[in-house]
Amino acid sequence: MIVSASRRTDIPAFHGEWFMNRVRSGYALVRSPGRPNIVDRVPLDAGSVDMIVFSSKDPGPMMDSFAELRDTGYAMSFQITVNPYGRDLEPRVPPWEEVAEDVRALSRLVGPDRVVWRYDPVVSTERYDAGFHREAFSAIASELRGSVLRCSFSFLSGYGKLAEHMASGRLGKPSVVEREAFVRTASSIAHENGMRLTCCSGSEGICAGAEPCGCIDPDSIRRWGIPYRMPRSPVRPGCGCVAVADVGMYDTCLHDCIYCYANSADRMRRASRRFDPEAEMLSGHLREGDEVRDASDRVRRITDF
Repeated sequence: MIVSASRRTDIPAFHGEWFMNRVRSGYALVRSPGRPNIVDRVPLDAGSVDMIVFSSKDPGPMMDSFAELRDTGYAMSFQITVNPYGRDLEPRVPPWEEVAEDVRALSRLVGPDRVVWRYDPVVSTERYDAGFHREAFSAIASELRGSVLRCSFSFLSGYGKLAEHMASGRLGKPSVVEREAFVRTASSIAHENGMRLTCCSGSEGICAGAEPCGCIDPDSIRRWGIPYRMPRSPVRPGCGCVAVADVGMYDTCLHDCIYCYANSADRMRRASRRFDPEAEMLSGHLREGDEVRDASDRVRRITDF
């Protein structure tokens, strides 16, 4: 089984204590996003987990825990977003220089092949124009040289809750010309720094000729000898990621990035969340009428070669 921690929230930044408690307990309860009365019991013992994929914009708070997991026998890989944006877009994300330092530490822990730098999403505004991205991408790539072998990016996609920000000019989707220019520039810079540039395959239609590649891609998983299957239904159209068991919950990330797909526009909903590091699920508890499913059978179905 491949565990995602998590596409739905930043567990290393905000929920590391909870996650480690669940690892030590051997399981986590995860409420289904689409069927809220369904709860999966996901095994987290070392015998059931083939790999944990951590996704984060601030892995620093869990650095000691990563070492503990490695020493306990868990295989890990990392998807770390290192963006150059200011607090107008990412209000609570640390400066990129600090995150880059953590990326270098993770590379020393698990090797550069298992750490992916995400430059995501690429936005286009008066402030964040082509010149900004050229200089920022070059600076970050230089700092991460030798610590990562792949950079994955995607362009901003417009969806409902972003309409107000896009209308005000606070956010903008790059044009076709801007996308093509970014790919040419970023590809050259990545190559100069010993990296392969890939585009999140869920955005394949707007990647302007860049190489599409799933974030948790089959080639890497196969190279590492991890059992996997492709999901019956992809995360989104064109997604090339392998099947994973995600232990996160939407609307629990506290970075408050204005472009985030995993948080609703209702900040009060996030503010009302209560997090108990001793609880079985990330936020909330079992309710009357919940159906708890043993995920082990489903997990086995997705982890056979």
